[in-house]
Amino acid sequence: MKPTALRLAPCLLASVFVAMPHAGHAQTLAGWGSRLLGDTTDFSIGAAARVTPRYPGSDDHRVEILPVLSVQRGIFFADTSRGIGLQWQSESGFYASQSVFYDFGRVQRNSPFRPGSRKLAGLGDVPDSVTTRTLLMQQFTPDFSVSAEAEFALESGARRNRYRLGAEYNLLKTSADTVSLSADVHAGDRRYNQAYFGVTPQQASRTRFAAFNAGSGVYGYAIGASWSHALAPHWTTSLQVSALRYVDNAEHSPLVVRRTSVTGGAAVTYTY
Repeated sequence: MKPTALRLAPCLLASVFVAMPHAGHAQTLAGWGSRLLGDTTDFSIGAAARVTPRYPGSDDHRVEILPVLSVQRGIFFADTSRGIGLQWQSESGFYASQSVFYDFGRVQRNSPFRPGSRKLAGLGDVPDSVTTRTLLMQQFTPDFSVSAEAEFALESGARRNRYRLGAEYNLLKTSADTVSLSADVHAGDRRYNQAYFGVTPQQASRTRFAAFNAGSGVYGYAIGASWSHALAPHWTTSLQVSALRYVDNAEHSPLVVRRTSVTGGAAVTYTY
């Protein structure tokens, strides 16, 4: 949804009161206002721990302790995994969202907060950037969906785009437990792949890495599994594990020490 929709919502709500004499028109506008702003606010808070490679292709790992925060009302949402944005879902199961997020880039030192490693000294940092993220998803059955995602870096010195195409299937879904499997294809434009997997001649001259030109296209295939369990009416625990196999534009990069990377995590959330 375009940013102008944010300015449109208050106008719609105001027009409900302006048009009070026209009952049918007022009810229509009130209905639209309810769809835009919702009737309730969903709020979740918690904490998560994740073990992940220090950077894409690294053979070293780091442990991250992350906050979990999610607020949703109507078409608006803000959370730590998707950013801040707008979402919409049709009765046929089609879902779309547009959000502002953040790409932390990569640093040439060991960092508890950003991807990176001191083994990359001399390469320079991959600059971080505010990003815009578009997600489209279609629910074909209650247990099967496919999705497509694109993320675009907005900083002028960090322009790069990444893409993902995936599918998810619920193996088990009960009132207390959900077990899901996922499969994804990851790709990037030339600037994205070069930033994370390429080595320029200038970088090669001051490091131990050979020069490598990473073109645009697919760089990895991933599979994953997740399990969420409702401990109580408001408490939920979740476990996730995923494996990413680097291919094509990444597998021959001198920066990719381990061609298959594994990430695992656990979270506890409280929703009210």
